[in-house]
Parts: sequence; C-alpha cells; structure tokens
Amino acid sequence: MIAGTALSASGTPRAWAQAAVAGQDQPAKRPVVEAPRPKTETITVTGSNPVESADGVTGRAPGGGMMSEQTEAKAITTVGRDFIAKLAPITSAAQMIQFAPGTNIASSDPFGLSDQTSVNVRGMNQSELGYLYDGAPIADISAYDPYTSQWGDTENYQEVQLSQGTSDINAPLVSATGGQMNIRTVDPSHNFGGLVDYSYGSHKTNRGFIRVNTGDILNTGVRGYISYSNATYGIWRGPGRGQRRHIDSKFMKEWGQGNSISFVEAYNENNQPVYAPVTAQQWRQSGNSFNYTANPFETNEAGSYWQTEVGDWRSLILVAPMHFTLTRNLSLHITPYLYWGSGGSGMGQWDMPVNNYNPSTGQNENLVLPYPGLAYDDSGTQSFHGDGYYLMREYHPGITGHLDYKAGRHQTLSLGAFCDYYDDAEVTNISQLGQNGDPPNTWGSYGLKFPNGYEYNLFLNYHMITQSIGLYASDFTSWLNDRLKLNAGFKYVMMNRAGTNNYDNAVPYDVGTNYATPLPRLSGSYMIDDHDQVFFDAATNFRMPTTNSYFSGVPGNTMGIGGSVKPEFAISEELGYRHFGLYNLTINLFNYNFTNRNITTNTIVNGSSFAGVSMNAGGQTVRGADVEFGLRPWHHFSPYVSGEYLYARTDNNLPATADNGALDYLPTAGKRAPMAPEWTTSAALSYDDSHIFGNFMYRWIGRQYSDFMDQESLPAHGQIDMTLGYRLPNMWRLKHPQIQLNMYNLASWHYRSGIQSLSNNTDATMGVCGNMIDSSGAPAYLIASTFAMMVTATTGF
Repeated sequence: MIAGTALSASGTPRAWAQAAVAGQDQPAKRPVVEAPRPKTETITVTGSNPVESADGVTGRAPGGGMMSEQTEAKAITTVGRDFIAKLAPITSAAQMIQFAPGTNIASSDPFGLSDQTSVNVRGMNQSELGYLYDGAPIADISAYDPYTSQWGDTENYQEVQLSQGTSDINAPLVSATGGQMNIRTVDPSHNFGGLVDYSYGSHKTNRGFIRVNTGDILNTGVRGYISYSNATYGIWRGPGRGQRRHIDSKFMKEWGQGNSISFVEAYNENNQPVYAPVTAQQWRQSGNSFNYTANPFETNEAGSYWQTEVGDWRSLILVAPMHFTLTRNLSLHITPYLYWGSGGSGMGQWDMPVNNYNPSTGQNENLVLPYPGLAYDDSGTQSFHGDGYYLMREYHPGITGHLDYKAGRHQTLSLGAFCDYYDDAEVTNISQLGQNGDPPNTWGSYGLKFPNGYEYNLFLNYHMITQSIGLYASDFTSWLNDRLKLNAGFKYVMMNRAGTNNYDNAVPYDVGTNYATPLPRLSGSYMIDDHDQVFFDAATNFRMPTTNSYFSGVPGNTMGIGGSVKPEFAISEELGYRHFGLYNLTINLFNYNFTNRNITTNTIVNGSSFAGVSMNAGGQTVRGADVEFGLRPWHHFSPYVSGEYLYARTDNNLPATADNGALDYLPTAGKRAPMAPEWTTSAALSYDDSHIFGNFMYRWIGRQYSDFMDQESLPAHGQIDMTLGYRLPNMWRLKHPQIQLNMYNLASWHYRSGIQSLSNNTDATMGVCGNMIDSSGAPAYLIASTFAMMVTATTGF
C-alpha cells in the first residue's frame, strides 16, 4: 500500500477510484518501490459436492454418517442423518448404533418392529444404560427395558448418540452405570413443505409415512411439524401379524441470543406378535421353524397358540426443552417431561382349574366363566383353557434443569437438579379362551373374576412408586489458550421406593426402601494441535434393582423380598485419543469395577418370556479397548471401521441353594462374565454422488457365555447388510424423489442373535462347600431373521 493513501475495497488507491468514478483523468502514477512479496502458501481442499436431498442427507459426514467429530472428554459415537436416512424407515434406534464400537445389538426381526431386542454395550446389558429422548428418560424403571420400537419414527431422527462410558451429569437417569443413548429429533423447517414415503418388504411388510412442516406461522416465530405412520407386517418365522401406528410432532420458537422453547410429542400404538424363546437344544432340533402354533388347542414344543402370545401397548412421550439467556453470563435450561404407557403381553395358553383360592374371602371358589365349555382332568376336576396376560401401567412425569454461569472467559459453573416420579402397577390375570380358541382380546381386558367381583391374579399383583431427586454441580475451566480443559462434577441422588404387594396374602404387604448415593466425577482433555486431542474421564454411577425384585410371586425371583437385591455401583475410567480432519480416529482404553452387579434377565414361564428380574452377580471387573475410524467423503466413498477387545470377569462366587437345601456357592470367581464377547468388529463402506447412493455393512460378534459357570455359550456370528438407492432431480412439485432398497442378512446366515434368558449354571455343579447344585435351567436365545428386503419410495414436497 502507498504510504498515506487509503485503498478502496478493490485495492485501488481511493483517490484514483474516486477520480475514475467522476469521469476525471487519473493522476499521473508516481514511481513506487515494491516491497518484497511474502511467501505464499497454497492449500488444496478436495471433497465431494454437498448432496441435495429431501431426507436430510448432506453427503459430508465422516464414515457415511456413522461417526461425527467429537471433542467431549469421554467416549461418544454419534450416528447422523447421512446414515439414518439410508436405513429402512422402520429401523429402531438400537439397530442404528449396532456398528458403534463395543455394541452388541441382538434383534429378533430384520426391521426393528419387535421389542424382543437385546442391547449390550461393553458387556453391560440394556438395563444398565440410560435412554433419553430429546433429554427425557424413556426406559421404564420397572425393568429398565428401552422398547425402542415405540420411540419416534426414523424420518424424524436427527441423530442417535451413544456414550459408551458414562452418562451426562445433568441427565435425569438412575440406571446408567454403562453409559447412555440419546435421541435428538429433527428441528422443524422455516418453510412449508414435508416428506412422504412408502415401503414394502419381506413378510408382507407395508408402511406409509407423511410429515407436514408448517413453516414459520404468521409473525409468531413458531414453526413445527406433525407426522403420521402406519405399518403392518407378518412375523418372519411362524404365524402372526402385527401393526404399529405412530404420531410425532415438534413445535419450537427461537428468539434473541440462545432463547428457545420446544414441545416434542411421540404417540405410539403397537399390536405385536411375539417370537418363542429357544434353548440350544430346541435350536438344534427345530432351527428357524421353532415358534408358537398356528391353530388353537394345538400343542408343540413351544407350547402355545400364537394369538395368546400377542402383546399390545400404547405410549405417549411429551418433552418441552427450554433454554433462556438471562444475562450475558447466566443461562437457564429446563426440561419438563412425561412418559405414559399402558398395555402388556400375552403369556400363553394355560389349562386352569375352575376352583381357585379367593384372597378377598379366604375360601376356594369357582371363577365366573363366560363360556360353558369345560374340560376334566384325570381326577375329574373341572378346568378351562385360559389366556394368561401380563398387564402394566406406567405414569412417569419429571423435570430437570440447570443454571450455567460464565465466571470469566475460561470458567463456567453449573448448578442443577432433577425430580422424577414413577408410578408402576403390574398384574397378571387370566381370561377364558373362546370356543374357537381365540382370546377375548389382546389387551387382557377380560380377566376372570370370582362371584364377589375380585379379579383372579395368576401370580403377580403389585403397585410401586419410585421418587428420585438428583442434585449436581460442575466446574468447567480452560487453560493454555483453551487447549487444556478440565471439568469436575458432583452428583447426589436420593431415591425412595414404596409399594404394596397385593398377590394373594403375600408377606410382607408393604415394601419400602431408600437410597442416597454420592457420585463424583472428573474429566479433562488437551488439544495437542488443531487435529489431535487426548482425553480422560473418571466417574461413578449406580443403578437400582428392578421393581420385580422386591416382590414374591414373580417367576424367577429367588432373591427374596423387601429390597434384598442391593443397588449396583460402578467406578469407571477412560483414557482416549482422537484425530479429526480428513479422517476421524478415536482410540479408547477403559476400566470398570462393579459392586453388586445387577444383571437383568427374562424368565421363561410356560414357554413365554416374562419381564426382567435382577440377578445379583456380585463384583465384576471389565476393561478393554475401543477403536473407531471414519473417512470423510473421498471420490464419494466413505469407509468406516470399529472394533473392541473386552476383558470381563466375575470376581465372586455366587450364592446358590444345593440339592440338599443347604446354602452353597457356585465357583464363578474368575469366570468370564456372561453376555460379554471378547472381540467385536464392524466395517462399512458408503457411497453417495448425489444420485447413486448405498451402504455395504458387516458386523461380527465373538462368542459369549450364557451362564455364570461358562458351561454354555452363544457361538460367534456375523451379518452382512446392504443399501442401494437412486435420487432423481426435482420433478413438478416433488423435491428430490428417490427409491431405496435395503437388504438384511444378505448371506441369509442362520444363527442365534442374542441371549434372552441367563442361567446361573446350565449343568449340575459341585459347590464350593462340597454340595451338589442342580442346574438352574437352560438359557434361552433370540433367533436372527434370515434374508429380508424392503424397497422405499421417498419424496419431499
């Protein structure tokens, strides 16, 4: 620049520019001595053009959307729209994260329509994870089962995030000893429009979906969407058809700097046939043909007519995340929520005597039967064919909130609390099958009663209320020009459980217990340079036993009553390294120490799977290493690889009752823990050039034991899935229409996918004290679907 002469925006001396604009001759140029030019640096950036799509695909995410850039000081895997949109539209959230390191997701159907799914992360089963839907807890506190098929529709998921190590300090969770899964829904568009798709696939699966965006509503600043989907399907093995109806909506308003209010709703109604649990012997004998019968009063090895195994469930999720900037340095975040659920599941066909004990009168009395048809056993006792049903009602409101205060540029203080209320009522009844063999309905609404109106309970009738209050504080600081970040936090959780046991004249009638647990944590990270980070975290977490564990009458509950199963407590440490840029790489080393390890397992009753009961597995040590790699699009290709090595050992000998009635111990100390595969790995290759797109995915799960004595195991298994699709340009009012083909278990491998019911010892075992301990029963398994495919046509408007 010439000294004393200002430059115009174009770099021309301002006096020359003004003269030129006025039409004047430019002044004579004066000789200028040029300063030496600085050395220039050339940066070349290569990459794919962004994808324009109707379903939110960008074409820019690392690993095809299976891995996003993370900077938090803990292990996190986030699956985004680029991957979610390429899955079948009814895929469950659990199936979306099945390729993340350390995950072992076992499904019983190909498309995610069945809740017979097992979620396992780093050897910890689904009851040890926390589940959040836009910040609200959604797993029932009864058995901590997630029921992922009931959550939002796939098209409305922005991302699914899995924290393999620990939960967030501000999460209103009481079960997350093994981490958390968080679903974040898409935000409404500012423009009117929408999305519609239709799918048809194997087993006569039909599904339609439509979402309408309101756009900005007048001058209110409010925008939202409402969606509806309906799916009908047949189960892939055996007889039975099901249906899923779902409504999602989200409305939000944003204003100022960091202020927003959202309202999220998800209503679901399921009519869900059930797959029969299978033992190893039954699998060897019958394979994929093992399931319930197609005709009433017919018997087979599975034991029941399929109509008596159907479950129905209605649920409603309401969440209202609110964020307010109160001052320049102070912000407030509040999230009230509500989960409501009602329904249950069939428990198979029962041959029941008419005369039963009536607790309200203390006498044996005949049940009032709507149909006169009776049968007689060998002794001449009158009996009837009944349908057992497990009914459950949940009411789960709560609120969580925290204040963030920026105490200068390098420090943020947070102070928060949550209050959670959970009302759970569970009962099992029995209704009489009609003369055609069908139950009166699949909602368990016609339970038989005695003449005085008292309903007969098959083996369960309780009401439990759980109240939780959590207080937490954290201090976040940054040092060394924001390269070093430290976060110290403390959480204190207080819980109260009180309930009544109404089954017959069960003792005790009242059950009550209190817990108070301090949970400190510490984490930190350091940026080595702009692309490399190291991090660590150390945390404590705890988990309460399932509500079933407190009551007598529950099948498989040998732990006693009155809270004899103690809460699980875990101490975890992680050390990790990340690189982000053209490729993303994460390596984690982790270690857990458990006290009173609570493992929730289903109980098989009359050929049906009953809700989970906590088993106290004593102490346990878990450690291992994760690796995850994802490449940003390179010539439209994006590879992804993940893997885990896991060391999991039981630290104690477990108590057991010997054949002679004496207390003894199974020699389980040092055994490999059940449901903990030593090796898991996944690989995927994504392609998207804006028109042609697809995924090729493979995952492999190593052998895992299904009892605590390591006497029976689930063999190693793998599966190949594939997606192919084509995107068209805009046509008329249709925005980016596309067609997509999803294929599952491409090789049609036949295998058991997961463990549904654990056993203490599959074979008779000599106890530590020298007594013989009989087998506690054979473990039960889920069976993976054979090859299935689904084609989907999608368009925006």
